[in-house]
This record gives sequence, structure tokens and C-alpha cells, in this order.
Amino acid sequence: MSIQDESETATDDVSTRSELRQEAVFVGLTLLGMAVGLVTGWLEGPPLLMWAGYGVAYVFGGWYGLKGAIETLRHRAVDIDLLMIVAALGALSIGAPFEGAMLLFLFSLSNTLQHYAIGRSRRAIKSLVEMRPDEAQVFRDGEEVTVPIDEVAVGDVFVVRPGDRIPLDGVVASGEGTVDQASLTGESVPVPKEPGDEVFGGTINESGSLEIEVTRQAHESAISRLIHMVERAQSEKAPTQRLIDRLEQPYVLGVFGLTIAAIAIPLALGSEFTSTFYRAMTLMVAASPCAVIISTPAAVLSAIASGGRQGVLFKGGEHVETAANIDAVAFDKTGTLTRGETQLTDVFVRDGLGDESPTADELLSLVAAVQARSEHHLARATVSEAEDRALDVPDARRF
Repeated sequence: MSIQDESETATDDVSTRSELRQEAVFVGLTLLGMAVGLVTGWLEGPPLLMWAGYGVAYVFGGWYGLKGAIETLRHRAVDIDLLMIVAALGALSIGAPFEGAMLLFLFSLSNTLQHYAIGRSRRAIKSLVEMRPDEAQVFRDGEEVTVPIDEVAVGDVFVVRPGDRIPLDGVVASGEGTVDQASLTGESVPVPKEPGDEVFGGTINESGSLEIEVTRQAHESAISRLIHMVERAQSEKAPTQRLIDRLEQPYVLGVFGLTIAAIAIPLALGSEFTSTFYRAMTLMVAASPCAVIISTPAAVLSAIASGGRQGVLFKGGEHVETAANIDAVAFDKTGTLTRGETQLTDVFVRDGLGDESPTADELLSLVAAVQARSEHHLARATVSEAEDRALDVPDARRF
């Protein structure tokens, strides 16, 4: 993903949030209009107010569904949006405006929740993008210059100082230090690096200055592959979703066919039109919406987005469904089930030091004094234990 792609992603994200807010407002107006119509009808209030309430519910509840249905019809196909709109109008035609408004409310609410889940997934991708710096400190003609990562070529050497994020994948050319790779590999503690060791873009150099030779360009780095994997997770569908997509159009056509048959056959046999039409519309309303068609995509997308926020990345909807069949899980990393924070558990003083032998607390206070200014994870654990024991730690000189 290039910097331009990241900018486009940010623009799309703003547009998506704006549209989501509008959809949420429409859902609220649908609910309000439906409630006004229902309560006014119960209290036998002004009919104009009741129908105005239902009118608001139908307009705002069916707005996006009607747009989607028209777009699908342009491609000579039908979908659940069209079924929902026709079913709501059918309920209205038989004097059941509340039932039609309820259908539109539930359908618009489900679409809004689905788009909300997609938005959360996009924000998870954005957080991944932010893990990678936009620039690198590259050596060019013997000088250190700042270069956008898209302009860094394989074979270039860049420098990373303590506390900096590594911009690109590469191999340590010179220098030693420790790198926090938890965001990519799940390692619970920083990993020591020396010349010849591989490092990944997006990870953090905790100690030591490293000179790194680039082995992959920005769009081929581990963090870029991770970003693309999450993006694919939005588009890859679970088996249930694929089945539902295949059945959606036949289902809609089947409901329309049954509705027409429920009108034509009784009329051909001499039944009264009003009662026949009423039963046919009731059939169509009862057949809409299909809860599975509405709920499954939203459930899968919600699972992917929720997993992304917790650091669990699904490769696609298929893997979300596979997780439902897991009976046991084996972990091969200590840090997977722990906090990933090094902790000092015991302090021992070697035997045979004579009368001058320090106590465990005295030894710990001296060690903590030496390590107080170090960024190493073992040093931090030592200092933390000294603080927990409320020890008097002296100042160390010539650190």
C-alpha cells in the first residue's frame, strides 16, 4: 500500500463515516415515524398525524433499499432490497402500515449495523497502516538523507535509532540491539538483533542503533502483506454467505412467484379479490425479511472487525466459520497466553561471600541503580521489582 493509497483510504474512511451517520439518522427517523403512527392509531388521534408518521417511516426506511433495488434492476436482476420494498407496500395496501414500517425499520437497521461493522474493520486497517513510518533515514553518497519509503530500493541501507519504528523489511548490516516484534510475530519479549538477522517494517527498535539493508520494497513488506490480508478478509465470504448470495435471487423470485400464484389461482377458482389479495400480501410480508440473508454478512463482518481490534486477524469469512468447529487449541509461544511483560520473580545471593555478603534486597537495590536508565526489558523488570519492594535505590554515576 503506497502513501497515495493510504491517503485515498483516509478519504474513503471520512466519506464512509459521513454516510454511516446519515444512515443512522434515517433509521432513527424511521423508528420515530413508526412510533408516532402506532401511538396515534392506538389513541385514535388525528388520522393525518398517523399517516404522516407512517409516511416518514416509509420514506426514510425505504430510501436506501429503493436505491439498491433500482441499481440491481438496472443489471436485470432482483435482490432482497426489492422484496422488502414491495412487501412494505403490500402491507400498506392491505391496511397494515405498521407491519410495513417495521419491515423497513428492521431492514434499514440491519444494513446500518453491517456498514458499521465494515467501518470498524476499515479502522482496524488504518491502525495497521499507522504502524509503518512514511519515511526512512537512508545513506546516499555517504550522507544520511530522509526519503519516502516508496522511493527506497532493495539494497539501500537505512539507519534506525533506539525508540524508532523500522520502516521497511531488511537485514541488519551493522549494529546490535533488541527489536519489539510483538505486533507482527507475537514474540512476548524484544528479540536481540545483530548483523545478518532479519527485521520487519512496523516493528520497534528498542535499544542500539541499527543499520539495515533493505530486502523488500514498501509494497512487499510484511506489514503491507498484513494490511492486504485484512483487506481481503472484508471481501472473502464464508460458505454460508456464498450460499446465501446464490440463493438470494431465487428466493426473491420464489416469493414473488408464490405471491402471484396466491392471487391468480384463487381468482381463477372464483374467490373474492379483496380477501385473496389480502392473503397474498400477508404471505409476502411473512416471507420478508429473510433473517439469515440479513444477519449472516453482518455477523461475519462483526467477527472480523472485533478480532482485528483484539489483535486476531482472520484471512476471510471462511475462517470465521471454521473457528466454530474448533474443539481444542495448542499454543507454541509463551507470550501468547501471558502479558508479554518480563517480571523479576526471585533474587539470590551467591554463597561464600563472607561477612560482607549483601542481603537479597541490598543486592537488588544495587542492581536497580545500575539498570535504572536502561531501556532493556530485563532492566525494566529489575527496577520495577525494586519499586514494588519500596527499596532505597542509590543513583548510579558514569552510566
